Amino acid sequence: MNALDIIKSSIEDEKLNIARARRREVEKLVNYYTGTNTELYIEKYFNPDIFSDVPLYKINITRKFIDKMSRVYISKADRKLNGKFSETYASLTKKKDLKMKQVERMTNLLGTPALQIFWNDKGYGDPQIDHNLIYYFNPHFYDDPYTPTAITYPSLMATADIYNSSKLQYEYWDNQVHLQYDEDGNIIFEEVNPYGILPFIFPRDIEQIDDFINEGATDVAAVNEQVNITMTNLQLGLHYQMLGQPYATGIYSDTPIQRVGPDVIVNVPEGGTFGIASPAGDLNGVINTVKFQLELLAQSRHMNITFDSNADRPSSGLALMIKDFEHMADYEDDIERFRCFENELYDIEKVIASNNGISLPDTFSVEFGRLDYPTTAQEKIALETYELEKGYVTDAELLQKRKGDITLEDAKGILKENANGSI
Repeated sequence: MNALDIIKSSIEDEKLNIARARRREVEKLVNYYTGTNTELYIEKYFNPDIFSDVPLYKINITRKFIDKMSRVYISKADRKLNGKFSETYASLTKKKDLKMKQVERMTNLLGTPALQIFWNDKGYGDPQIDHNLIYYFNPHFYDDPYTPTAITYPSLMATADIYNSSKLQYEYWDNQVHLQYDEDGNIIFEEVNPYGILPFIFPRDIEQIDDFINEGATDVAAVNEQVNITMTNLQLGLHYQMLGQPYATGIYSDTPIQRVGPDVIVNVPEGGTFGIASPAGDLNGVINTVKFQLELLAQSRHMNITFDSNADRPSSGLALMIKDFEHMADYEDDIERFRCFENELYDIEKVIASNNGISLPDTFSVEFGRLDYPTTAQEKIALETYELEKGYVTDAELLQKRKGDITLEDAKGILKENANGSI
C-alpha cells in the first residue's frame, strides 16, 4: 500500500468515526426527548444490585426545554401564492403545519435534521405533497462543503412480519437517481429521480459556522442526565437512611437483628448499646443543586425558570415582555431562519407538484404569528396613547384594530360620526 492509498484509507476511517459519533449523539438526544432508555446513560454510575430496591430516576427535562424553545409554529403559518391564499396549495399540503412544528422541535434538538419532500399517493384521501423528517443521515458533497449533492440514510426493510423491524435497508438520493440497498450493499431497487433535484432541505438551529451539521442540544441532555443521577442518589439516600441507620454494640456480628418498631423492646447484652444514627445528608442542599443546574441551563438558552411558590400569580404583559426579552430576540431570529427554509421548501414542492401535473406560481410568501403577551387595561391605554403621540398609528387604525371586522374606511366613518355627535 502506497502513501496515497494510506491517506485515502485514513480519510475514510475518519469519516466513518465522525458518522458513528454523530449517530450516537442523535440517538442519545432522541432518547432523552422521548424519555426512552435514558437509564442506560446513568446506570454505569451505580452498583446494579441497588436497583432491586430503588429504580433509576427518570424525568424528561429535555422535551420541556425543547418544546419551550420552539415557538415559530405555535400558531398556523400564513402562506400565500402571488400574494393570495391558494386553496389548491392548502389542499396539497394539509399536514404541513403539523410537520413543520415537528421540524422546528427536532431542529432545536438535533441541530441539523434532514427533511424529505415527496409525493404521497398511498395515504388516505387525495394525493398530496408530504414531508418526512430524517434523524440519521449522511450528506455527501462534490465541490461545495455546505451544499449536499447526495444523501444516504437508513430505513426499515419491508417485511411480511410486522414484528420483525430489526433489519435495515438504506436509501440513496441525488439529482439523477434514487436507490435502495441492503446492509451488504446490494441494490434492491433503482429508479430515475423524477424531479431532477435533490428533494431534501436541511434546516438548522443556528447559521452554520465551520461544519455542515450543527451540534444538537447536548447541553440540555447533559443537564437532564446530571439531574437523573442526582435524584437517583437522593432516592437511594431516602430509601436507606431516611429513618436513620440502626446500630448495636456488645453483640456478635453474625447475631440476627430483631425487628425494630415502636411496639418492640430491643434486647441487648449487659454493657451493650443500641441506637439510630441520623443521616448526614443535606436534602435541601441536593434539591437546591438541581434547581441551580436547571436555572443555569435556562439562562444559557435565554429562558426563564422559577421555583417560586407564587409562580402561578399572573404577571402583566409588560413584565413578561421584559423578562422574555432575550428569548424574544431568539424568536425573531428563528422566524427569519424558518422563512428562508419555507422558501427553500416551496421551491422543491413546486417541482414535485409540476411532476404530478399541478402548476404552482413562482411567488411564495409566509408570515408567522407573533407572540401575544396579556396586558392590563392600563398598559393597553398607555401603549395606545404613546403610539398616537408618536404618530405610529392613527385613531382610525386603532379603532379598526379594536373592532377587528371593519375596514379602515369604516373606522374613519365611525370616528367622523362620533365627532359630529351622531348616535
